[in-house]
Amino acid sequence: MDKSHNKKGGDPIENLYLNNSYLREQGCTITHVSADRRWISLDQTIIYPGGGGQPADQAKLLINEEWYQVVEIRRGQEDGISYKLDRPIVGDDQAAFIQIDWAFRYQNMRYHTLLHIISGYLYRKYHALVTSSGIMSDHARLEVEFQEDNVPSEFDPELITQNIQQLIKDDFPVTTATIDRNTLNEEDLIRTYTNLIPKSITNVRLVKIGDFDEQACAGTHVASTGEVGNFKFIQLKNKGRLKKRIKVQVL
Repeated sequence: MDKSHNKKGGDPIENLYLNNSYLREQGCTITHVSADRRWISLDQTIIYPGGGGQPADQAKLLINEEWYQVVEIRRGQEDGISYKLDRPIVGDDQAAFIQIDWAFRYQNMRYHTLLHIISGYLYRKYHALVTSSGIMSDHARLEVEFQEDNVPSEFDPELITQNIQQLIKDDFPVTTATIDRNTLNEEDLIRTYTNLIPKSITNVRLVKIGDFDEQACAGTHVASTGEVGNFKFIQLKNKGRLKKRIKVQVL
């Protein structure tokens, strides 16, 4: 095991959560340990590192029969990720076992999928684009920008809630696929989140909700819209003539 810490974020890692958001526990191998023995790199992970408005997972690792809390996650170049532990690890065992806080992760999955549904609905109805998003402990928010020629004269949260709640009730499957970024433009697949992806990223992961919506995203989601459950609008605020801030809460 290489004990030198790579400040660029460690070796490339296999992100298992991209193909299965429901993994709660997973074995892995430690590939790097820092000199102070608090930073480690892994060969594979189920820990979502944060990004795209979704918080990083809360997680702990079992190493040499001791549990260590992950207190910081550092992204690097070439898909590298390093994890800072709450204290230096003891021993040289390369084997480790990851356990994530499932209640925290699952709530974020519900919120993240809800934001996809809302942004997809607003895109289809108004061609509105999301400019930013975020998930907090008790709510989530979207910043939405409308087109100059398609600004709604009335924006009724109650009516929108009913329409989106029906999409949730329809229980559309949520699936993923990876395609070349250029294909997005060729096939007119650009959706609300695609405009937030750095231009340096060439392969894009698409999240598809039934035949209703398709967006680029690297986060975690529920398997079908029915798992989102009920929600409510808690804020609708104008941020200029073309922009609105939306805050929602899952129930």
